[in-house]
Amino acid sequence: MVHCQDDDLVGEGQVNEGVVSTRLGMLGWPAEGEELEIARDIALCRLTGCPLHIQHITTARGLDMVRAAKAEGLPVTCEVTPHHLFLSEDDITDEYNTCLKVNPPLRTKEDAAALLEGVMDGSVDAIVTDHAPHTDFEKDREFELAPFGMIGLETSLALMITNMVSQDKLSWEQLVELMSVNPRTILGVEKVSIAPGNTADLTVIDPSEAWTVTREGMVSKSGNSGFLGAELTGRATDVYVGGYATLEDGMIVE
Repeated sequence: MVHCQDDDLVGEGQVNEGVVSTRLGMLGWPAEGEELEIARDIALCRLTGCPLHIQHITTARGLDMVRAAKAEGLPVTCEVTPHHLFLSEDDITDEYNTCLKVNPPLRTKEDAAALLEGVMDGSVDAIVTDHAPHTDFEKDREFELAPFGMIGLETSLALMITNMVSQDKLSWEQLVELMSVNPRTILGVEKVSIAPGNTADLTVIDPSEAWTVTREGMVSKSGNSGFLGAELTGRATDVYVGGYATLEDGMIVE
């Protein structure tokens, strides 16, 4: 599993290199800093036969490389985060919202659109969060000094339901595959099935619950979400992990 980042190209980059980095006067993080390592690692996969998983892919060209590798029969998979699907560099304004400072950075609207197509056509294998909690005092700093990352565990499901399933861009079966079945397959983790005697690893969903993402509504101790204020539909109500309830009726089980 690879976080594709060529440090020689990325350097001290803060946001995607392009129009927005120029407008905001911040050091750019070029897409090539990700894509060159994707190309290199696919070549190594071809050489060794070792399965390769590209983490949180962000660019159209990077996804095209994965498509080509799959067409070649190479054991290559990739994942994408909701914030790279539903946000772009254009969301970073002169307010310098540090919740939008993530690694890898938010890319262009065209890249986000290409990733959405990749989710719908099956080129993307998994939806992940790259969940990165930070304290308020860490994020409440100058953009260049704030740490990279945003939280995503509490919003990822609802974002996918609201923007994809409810828009008939994905079926419920495809969503379950992207967020549960495929990740376990990629990691070689035992498949979950609902059958007598099996350990309960289950998430129960209310697909119609409407809610607003707020700092006060977060269960996490961190509030560094790029989706604060978003109106979403769908939410987990009950969760069982390893046979034990961790969420019941929307409340954390201590």
